[in-house]
Amino acid sequence: MAVTTEDSTQITRIDAVPSKPVQPTDHSRLKYLFFDFTQGAAAGDAGSIARLCKLPPGAVRVFCDLSRVYASAMGTNRTMDIGHEAYTEQDGDAVAADPDDLDANVDVSAAVAFNIGGTIGTHETKVFDSQDGIVITAQVNDGTLPIAATISGYIVYGHI
Repeated sequence: MAVTTEDSTQITRIDAVPSKPVQPTDHSRLKYLFFDFTQGAAAGDAGSIARLCKLPPGAVRVFCDLSRVYASAMGTNRTMDIGHEAYTEQDGDAVAADPDDLDANVDVSAAVAFNIGGTIGTHETKVFDSQDGIVITAQVNDGTLPIAATISGYIVYGHI
């Protein structure tokens, strides 16, 4: 084996002759979508959904490792998934709701704070491209969503 120095895709584009610009998907200004949710006067059964915030239409990249969720204690054996409602991509393709697309099975039996992205993998970002925006959701599993339970935090994203 030998010591190597190799370029990323982005460096290769910049160093090309003639130089090619970095793709818009490779850089972005970060924006924050804040949310505060409180369960109403009735507990929700297992599988109940909290609609947290809505990403804007167009192409956006969610930075999962920068996005944060705070949840009150939900009770013994409760877990929470972070995902989205169904939406339509800009090319007209329908995308089904996926309640655990961004994170799955986070233990919320006690009060907790966590960064999302447990199901994303090593890249820890997710690109969405929608006609009308995308509602980000939290789903409580394995027990009720208690009366007055709270979920708050923020989703960090950038337009691409």
